Amino acid sequence: MRTAANSATLGDLNVRLLLGAVRRRGQVSRPELATELALSLQAVTRIVAGLCRDGLLQSCGKKTLGVGQPTQFYQLVPDAVFSIGIQLQRTRLQLVLVDFCGNILRRQRCPLSDWLPQQVQPALLQQTRQLLTQLSALQLERLCGIGLAMPWFAGNSQFAARLYPQLTAQQLQALQQAWQGVDLATALQTELEVPVYLENDGSAAAAAELWLGKPTATDFLYLYLDQLVAGGLVLNGQLWRGRHGNAAHLAVLPVTQGQLLLQQPDADAISTGLQAAMALLDIPLVIIDSSTARDLAPLLAGIQQRLQTWPTFGLLAPTLQQGSLGANAMLLGAAMLPLYQTYAADRTVL
Repeated sequence: MRTAANSATLGDLNVRLLLGAVRRRGQVSRPELATELALSLQAVTRIVAGLCRDGLLQSCGKKTLGVGQPTQFYQLVPDAVFSIGIQLQRTRLQLVLVDFCGNILRRQRCPLSDWLPQQVQPALLQQTRQLLTQLSALQLERLCGIGLAMPWFAGNSQFAARLYPQLTAQQLQALQQAWQGVDLATALQTELEVPVYLENDGSAAAAAELWLGKPTATDFLYLYLDQLVAGGLVLNGQLWRGRHGNAAHLAVLPVTQGQLLLQQPDADAISTGLQAAMALLDIPLVIIDSSTARDLAPLLAGIQQRLQTWPTFGLLAPTLQQGSLGANAMLLGAAMLPLYQTYAADRTVL
């Protein structure tokens, strides 16, 4: 199993920053890295050489940058590291195997007929074991862990009632009690003896957008329209989890009298919720994505129209951007968790 211990250089923050820059650019030269990271060319050359020795970076040919001799370019090595991502929803379970670049190599889906933990936990273990048996010897050797993205309040009766309208109030209460004290990640790690990293599904999706998407700012609020509304917060290019790992829990933002955003996430409700959020955060970008194939352009246009009134309240409206990962956002976010922990510059996560 591959971990940060395989590379002594990964303890250096500049090394992690450099890996992030290569990931964002795809292919990049040492002079470009030196300029972006404000490092000397000598320091970048030393770091790149170490990462090439460790098998994390590779040369991808020479290109001419302006006048002068062609310059060597570098990129991530896709099969240097592998990760498994698990997205656990109240109605289904999805798993993927990804490489170091975030490419999906394998995918599994399993419907869940019941959200009781005594049904979910065996399905989770069985599906993960099944995926592990399909990995090659090289993939198993270079597997850096498993990421699990799931609702933070798994037994919340109000959320469950929206997905299981047939349940009575008594059944919803029993469901909430059944989830108390359940730790799926620890149980899975104990059974498989593989590191498992747990994250709020909304924050996981935000991390995927940060690492694999194209955010136009290093500070952004992330809104994901799935079975329920989810959210995440990125500040200074790092995922902000909050004290209890529940930052940007946008579903419960009050938007009208007695109504929460999760109940009707339309342009009116979202713009009202964003107004409250921006009054506190004052950040330049909001990214909105969806798990469905719906065209988000009309929704974004509707929200943008409503933002025009914000200056009258003394608020600066953020830029709106459509997310780039769609239905795969939470799933890729789960898969990014082990990679993020091991190779990202942000050490406050997880």
